[in-house]
Amino acid sequence: MIVNIYTLIMLFVAFLSLFLGGFLFYAVLKMLLRFESAMSLETKSKFEQRGYLVFLLACVILSVRMLAWPWFYFMLQSFVPEVPGAMCMFGVTQILPFTVTFLQIIKPISFFIMGGWLLCYYVDKAASTSPLARRNLCFLLIACGVLLADSIADIFYVLRMKPLMSVSCCATFFDVPLRPSAMIPHAIFGRHFQKILFVLYYLTNIILIALLFLLLSKKWLLFTTLYRKIVLYCLAIVGVVNIPVVIYTYLENIVPRLMQLPYHHCIYCFMGKGVVPDAPIMLGLFVIGTFAVGWMGILRMLCLNAETQHVTGHLFKKVNGLSAFCLLASLMMVTIHLIFT
Repeated sequence: MIVNIYTLIMLFVAFLSLFLGGFLFYAVLKMLLRFESAMSLETKSKFEQRGYLVFLLACVILSVRMLAWPWFYFMLQSFVPEVPGAMCMFGVTQILPFTVTFLQIIKPISFFIMGGWLLCYYVDKAASTSPLARRNLCFLLIACGVLLADSIADIFYVLRMKPLMSVSCCATFFDVPLRPSAMIPHAIFGRHFQKILFVLYYLTNIILIALLFLLLSKKWLLFTTLYRKIVLYCLAIVGVVNIPVVIYTYLENIVPRLMQLPYHHCIYCFMGKGVVPDAPIMLGLFVIGTFAVGWMGILRMLCLNAETQHVTGHLFKKVNGLSAFCLLASLMMVTIHLIFT
């Protein structure tokens, strides 16, 4: 185990979330099993008091736990001087690679699920009759399961992390001709895939931002139900397609250009070496903007009914605005860097 301030904080948060998350999982499961649509006033009052404490505890745990994702990369960066041969975070990921891969997959999933639940809880709390209580409990049960898996993986990784081997440089993975970020788009678009990726990057992002602004405009109110569904489905499809397009464009075009290293495609160097100081902000804005599109889908699926329509509609506009702002800001930051690099 490598002992520094980052690992100590990560362990503290992980053990705390594991303990409180386990209690929360038990409490939510117990409430779900005892939940009844028709209750006496006394039973309903007790249920609401217990539910308020459970939901308050959930808000605190999930809000803190969402910060574990960026903190994980701060911790990896702090390990670089301790690992022989590591030039960036990529070298650190070669120790316990399966655990690191699992953590890098589950953490964005956790962030997305926890953020979605917090929004659903806000809608339910704003309604006087708590019409979404059962849905929120089911959703919270899923969030608790992901939280527990994430916390256990954090503890396992930090305790087992020992730099007992020398690792290879990131160039051996990211800069070889047969790297995955080059082979997959090459198989789809041909040998001029980098130019096509660059065009697709701007095309999908501009379409996505335009659709988001359309949902915020007054013209949206004039659309029929059918046209609204078409626009929302297009938004979801473009949002999903935009994720791999942005990832591959960053790896193949944006990362080497902004670092001014034409043949170096390491995303970890881009984020952690300080060559592009605002790189984490660019990536963070893209992540928040993309997740906000998914959160709008969660709000529409779980929180849209007669009692919560006004609250959900108001919150939907805020999340929509957040998504449009973050994606536009990320796109503009990349464009400004490309112009002046």
